[in-house]
Amino acid sequence: MTPSGTRWPRRRPARAAAAAAAVALLLSAFILLDTPPAENWTERVVVVARGSHLADVVSALRKGGVLPHPLAFRALAFLTRTDRRLQYGEYSFPTPPSAYEVWDRIHRGDAKTYKVTVPPGANLYDVAALVAEKTLAGPEAFLSAATSPAVIERLAIPGDSVEGYLYPETYIFRKPVAPEEIVEEMVGKFREKFARELARKAKDTELSLHEVVTIASIIEKETGVDEERPLVSAVIRRRLALGMPLQMDPTVIYGVKRFDGTVTRKDLRTPGPYNTYLRRGLPPGPIANPGLNSLAAALEPAKTEYLYFVSRNDGSHAFSKTLPEHNRAVERLRRALREEEEEG
Repeated sequence: MTPSGTRWPRRRPARAAAAAAAVALLLSAFILLDTPPAENWTERVVVVARGSHLADVVSALRKGGVLPHPLAFRALAFLTRTDRRLQYGEYSFPTPPSAYEVWDRIHRGDAKTYKVTVPPGANLYDVAALVAEKTLAGPEAFLSAATSPAVIERLAIPGDSVEGYLYPETYIFRKPVAPEEIVEEMVGKFREKFARELARKAKDTELSLHEVVTIASIIEKETGVDEERPLVSAVIRRRLALGMPLQMDPTVIYGVKRFDGTVTRKDLRTPGPYNTYLRRGLPPGPIANPGLNSLAAALEPAKTEYLYFVSRNDGSHAFSKTLPEHNRAVERLRRALREEEEEG
């Protein structure tokens, strides 16, 4: 008892609480920051499916061997209110991660991404190969989605495939992604670009959207020179107006599915919907996926009387108004090729 007769409060409960808090803090730090053993660790990949709940995410992480303390991960998700905002994707862990690092990456969506660049003029089979190269979907699965009646109907595309409507662009995807989702994103980009850049011009044409895309796809395969696109478009329009066959090699190549650019005499004589040497009018649908310049040229052909053109074998073409003029141009080019071969 003190001289005044009063008692000082005991300090043991306060000290005990402080000690308990310190232990809890240390234990929490250990659980959150502790990492799996680094010995024999190799890069581990965990795929979190789209729409996964917290329990599904924890299960995938445990199976992947990257989460030694599931309770810590759950606590972080609940305390930060991110348990319903964990993002799907393919997560790679080259080094042993702590529970905090795992949670931080998944709630931010720091997943692996895959870049797919579709160049102008790529056809359906080219795109399928590009997607397969990135291991996003097998070529058969992609082609199945691209020709699925249900997908085509949902996207309101005429024809029996989405050929022509897979807009040439660079796309960023992350796994897991369904082939239908890839198709829908590419077609969505086409709709967006066409509506933004060309919808007003399209109102002034008598052609349907499918016919415009078909013409644009032929232009895309016939020339890579921007200045020539309206000229090729004019030739196509004039031939259609006069009832002449288009006689375009790329359509025949598409029909026989020999995409190395070669066409044989037998190919030209074989009937088929894409043989524009034997069949008048446009082919039944696009033969490739055209870029914006070819789409614009399909809507705005040059004002010219050209009916023929022949390749100069340097990417450009010689255009002619009459058949005799065209034949002379062909002969000049053949003579130039012979002279080059002789000099070589």
